[in-house]
Amino acid sequence: MTISDIFDRYLGQPKPLKRLRVATHTPLERLPMVAIDCETTGLDARRDRIVSIAAVRIAAGLSVVEPPVLDTLIDPRVPIPARAVAVHGIDNAQVAGARTIAEAYDDILAALSGCVVVGHYVSFDLAMLAGEARRNGCDWREPPHFDTFELMAGLGLAADNADLAELLTRVGVEPRGTRHSAAGDARMAADLFVALARKLVGQGRGTFGGAMAAHRAPRR
Repeated sequence: MTISDIFDRYLGQPKPLKRLRVATHTPLERLPMVAIDCETTGLDARRDRIVSIAAVRIAAGLSVVEPPVLDTLIDPRVPIPARAVAVHGIDNAQVAGARTIAEAYDDILAALSGCVVVGHYVSFDLAMLAGEARRNGCDWREPPHFDTFELMAGLGLAADNADLAELLTRVGVEPRGTRHSAAGDARMAADLFVALARKLVGQGRGTFGGAMAAHRAPRR
């Protein structure tokens, strides 16, 4: 434990996110990665709150690790609208007594630190985390990330329906996990990314730089 760690613990200040610096030639099979998903009170990252968050590791060799390294309910300290409950099934009674985002923040950072973050429309999840950090006076540094939906498009596999289970079936992977639960969606995003990463490897583009470039490939 460093002097900085001691002072952070004494002062009750969460440690900042350790942002991974990655060389573009790093093989995807060797990248530390974590797939995440947030369930929320709505779709406005500036205003809405997180009610559940989960993270699933992708280990060396593109192996999805069970169980999730993070899977927790969050008390948003605001009422959860009925339209959101209809999607993810998390209501006010379920989050009563759960940790607030500030209380869970260290565990969230521990799950993400030093990793490339993976997710389905992951920019939304990261925007939600940035907004929550800002509201609670917590340090946030956006990590490098891969978006499975954008990779699908970049690989010429874009679909009108963005449902994770259907996209997994499209790439020949049996869906595992409950849709619209944070842990289930994080698991399916991890499985989808692994399938897409293996396609990139087969095309000779299986590096950090290759995957980043695939996001920008023309959609067909």
